[in-house]
Amino acid sequence: MTNTNFTLVHITLAVTNMPAMKKFYDAVFGASLQALPMYETTLYQGKFAGISLLLCPNEIAQTKAEQNRHQLRFTVSDIQETMRLALANGATLLNDISEQGGAKIAAARDPDSNSIEFVQEAKSK
Repeated sequence: MTNTNFTLVHITLAVTNMPAMKKFYDAVFGASLQALPMYETTLYQGKFAGISLLLCPNEIAQTKAEQNRHQLRFTVSDIQETMRLALANGATLLNDISEQGGAKIAAARDPDSNSIEFVQEAKSK
């Protein structure tokens, strides 16, 4: 184990369906993605859960995964509203809202079929 501290500051997602992914991450996560002309195409850059986010066309990233190039899990304050937003903006339902240990959990696939889990922690009494 090293004594180095790590802080995640940037994520690049390889994207197949750029218009749908931009719409989804803007609507669900408030990413405010802005066009970034580069490599004779357009990438999109914004913020995602306080972290720099870049959507990169898969033709450039050359990712060869058939699905789930990544899986993300977020805590949310309102899982019902989060799932409503996700499904209204191109996500597909993976697991409907259920309870586990007092927390509510659900999962959806973004427009490129990457799974995203949402967890609403149990409220303290």
